[in-house]
Amino acid sequence: HVRGVWANQLVYNLHLLTGKISEPGNSPFSLTGQPSACGTAREVGTFAHRLPADMTVTNPEHRKYTEEIWRVPSGIIPEKPGYHAVEQDRMLKDGKLNFYWIQVNNNLQAAPSSSGETYPGYCNPENFIVVSDAYPTVTAM
Repeated sequence: HVRGVWANQLVYNLHLLTGKISEPGNSPFSLTGQPSACGTAREVGTFAHRLPADMTVTNPEHRKYTEEIWRVPSGIIPEKPGYHAVEQDRMLKDGKLNFYWIQVNNNLQAAPSSSGETYPGYCNPENFIVVSDAYPTVTAM
């Protein structure tokens, strides 16, 4: 959806105009920039440096506990965080990352410098990019 900011501004403006804001049961939703970035993404461990339930990959006890819950071999979770999204885009551009699976995120629309850093890597014929989305986003097309 390319009108997300516009739609959110309308919702906020309606709340402001009607005085239905900052009261229990009367508030618009948060503007996070990405789907559920303030809740689900942090809770289920979708970030490179996080594990589910607000645990981090840098904490040995968190890694051990997660490996037990997931029933994976001890030590399989690296102690160093993976690469963040912007770094992954740079790696695609530089040929250091050749497979990228994007799920329900419009990277080309949301990237801080899509023409300079994101787009070149996505257009490289040596890279295999998979986009799983319910909508025909800029990234999916």
